[in-house]
Amino acid sequence: MRTVNPDQHEKKRRELLRAALRRFAAEGVQASIASICAEAGVSPGHLYHYFPSKEAILEGLFQLVLDEAAAHLSGDVQEARDLPALVADLYDGKGPSLLFDLLAESQRNAAIADRLQRHSAEMKQLLASAIARGQAAGLVDGTLPAADLATLLLAVLDGSKAIRLRDPGVDRDRAREMLLALVSRVLSASGDRPGAGVGRRRG
Repeated sequence: MRTVNPDQHEKKRRELLRAALRRFAAEGVQASIASICAEAGVSPGHLYHYFPSKEAILEGLFQLVLDEAAAHLSGDVQEARDLPALVADLYDGKGPSLLFDLLAESQRNAAIADRLQRHSAEMKQLLASAIARGQAAGLVDGTLPAADLATLLLAVLDGSKAIRLRDPGVDRDRAREMLLALVSRVLSASGDRPGAGVGRRRG
């Protein structure tokens, strides 16, 4: 009986997920198994060894995004600029149509709607935990609950994916810069807000 190396299995699984992500980004969730296999350079039988269905591939992609976000946001917030930069780094302008395609599909597919909602709740928890660490260090606005700020940031991140759809002339780096500027203002401690103190009367 053939012994499966867990590390190699997981590496190949992630390679297949990234190939699937490229096809979903290009074609939407209607991308076929044949298209995904062509992108990955494998046969359908090989793909099904790792994922029994397209739904399983989508589930794997949701988890991959969460795992990477968790690893990305797990560090300590040492300086005021750290958390906004971490959030901005979650921006990915390469395949914005996938999110909107999933949102549209969720109106017709209850299973996708349920998974999308669970994914959003898990992302919100990750962001809220990072924000709470920043608040505890006095580096992030503490006047709003971390959960509320996380909800706002999720909306900002989702909206940022439309930047290049609305204006194709904006490159990815510039889009990230704009997102970083906005997130910095949302998260900055009240005394560090741009314009804080402007117009105050001096005694």
